[in-house]
Amino acid sequence: MLKWQVGQFLVLMGLIGLVIFFITDQVKSPDYLFFCSGLLVVILGGYVMWLGRNPAPPSERFRILRGMGTKRDKKKKKKE
Repeated sequence: MLKWQVGQFLVLMGLIGLVIFFITDQVKSPDYLFFCSGLLVVILGGYVMWLGRNPAPPSERFRILRGMGTKRDKKKKKKE
């Protein structure tokens, strides 16, 4: 959970850096340091968010077949 929040913060800071770059570009004096650092921080934040994502819930797709398989295995073990 903490990784996700840190990643969101970094993405937000990177986007602010990119906005500052586009503002400086509009006044015809672009500062490419804002562009490079903003882009790098957005990518880093996205990576940290990806690391902190929640695992997918277990699939309930074949629960009936799984239940039948376990019952069959139990019956085989009882016969042995």
